[in-house]
Amino acid sequence: MRSNRHLIVSLVALCLIVSFTSAGLIKRIQQIPNPLSSFLLGWKESNATETDETAEKFSPPPLPTVYPNVTSYSHYKSEGLTVSTTVVVPTADGGQRNVDLCEGNILVPLSNDRNTLIEETFKSTRFPYERSTPLICSWNVRVSDNCRRGLVTMTINKRSRLAEVDGCAKGYYRVSPFMKDAKICGRIETIPTFQWYVEDQQPENVTIVLKHFGLNDGYWEGLSFTLSGECLPNKSDLSVSKAVKSYSNWLHQLERESEALDLVVVTP
Repeated sequence: MRSNRHLIVSLVALCLIVSFTSAGLIKRIQQIPNPLSSFLLGWKESNATETDETAEKFSPPPLPTVYPNVTSYSHYKSEGLTVSTTVVVPTADGGQRNVDLCEGNILVPLSNDRNTLIEETFKSTRFPYERSTPLICSWNVRVSDNCRRGLVTMTINKRSRLAEVDGCAKGYYRVSPFMKDAKICGRIETIPTFQWYVEDQQPENVTIVLKHFGLNDGYWEGLSFTLSGECLPNKSDLSVSKAVKSYSNWLHQLERESEALDLVVVTP
């Protein structure tokens, strides 16, 4: 009877040892890295990285920055046609002399857009080279009929120069009829811009006149000018009478400043 009891106790102890040993072994086996599990885990992480990079690569570009509207400005320049000829005239001593003539018919477009400037440039014959023969030119100026009232602006360009001796007896320019019989000569490139008023009810026959007897002193000479036009807004109070007064003021102001500008201004 006692031997049977010892046998039972031994069997129970053996079962407990096997149970604890199995639990520890299973735990250790779980701690051993599984090559297949490691491969699958690495593939998932790699695939996730590639997916993020692909999404980043093909993500849409950012929207462009929206700037406030900026008014555009257009500037058009061209060179107008001046027709030149040469004639032979008799001289006081019974001989003959060549005289160059040039002329042009100008149509100035009046722009009704304050952000658009249309300019056209005209030059006297062989400008700006030295010359020894006399030169007489005239340009007839008209404006387009797309607006009722407007302003024409005349700018004398660089290197324009006429003889300033003998009260402009050897060369001058004027804009008729606004300057009447005035004569302007010398370094006319220093002259400020001149504007005249136009309206469809009283169109003006405007002529730019040039007479130049030639300096041939090795420096530039002749006349180059640029014209542009613009429509006047309805609210403008400019009138013919105000414009006529502005022409007179401009000419007298030029006469007062002529010495500083290296000019000669002869008024009637």
